[in-house]
Amino acid sequence: MAAVPGAAVPGRRLRFVVADLDAGRVLHAHPVAVGEHVVLRHTHSVSKRPVEEVFSVAPPGRLAMAEMRFDTFGANLPAGPERIGSVTTTFLRTDEGYRVLHHDRPLDRVQQMVGGPRVDHVLTFPDGRRLRLLDVVERGTRVEWSVQGAPGAWP
Repeated sequence: MAAVPGAAVPGRRLRFVVADLDAGRVLHAHPVAVGEHVVLRHTHSVSKRPVEEVFSVAPPGRLAMAEMRFDTFGANLPAGPERIGSVTTTFLRTDEGYRVLHHDRPLDRVQQMVGGPRVDHVLTFPDGRRLRLLDVVERGTRVEWSVQGAPGAWP
C-alpha cells in the first residue's frame, strides 16, 4: 500500500511545520497529535476586526479546516454556507459574531502571504505556545504550513 502524504506512520510522531516557500526552509516545527487544533489569529485588513481560523489534525495525521470565527463581515469572509469541494460549510450566528464550520475539510497544506503588523498573523498551538509570523519572517513572505510525520525521537 502506498504512503499517503502527511499521514501518520507507525513509530513516527506528527508535527505542524511552517516553512518559508521562497527560501525553502523550515521556520518552525511543533509537535501535534490527531484531534488537536492550531488557531491562526489575525486582524482583517479591511474591517480591522479579529478573525480566527481553526485548523485540526485529522486522522490519520492530515491538516484539515475546522472552523472560522469573526464578529463582523469583511472582504473575502463568508456571508453564508458555502460548498467547497465535497464539503458544505455550516454558517452560524452567535452572540459573539459568526462561526463557519468546515467539518474538518481536508487540506494538504495552506499557503499564505504574511501580513504586516496591523494584520499580525499569530499561530497558537495546542499547548498554548504562540508563533507570531512577523517574528520569523518579513511582511510579504510566502509561507506554507502542513502536518508532517517526524522521527519517533521527536520530543
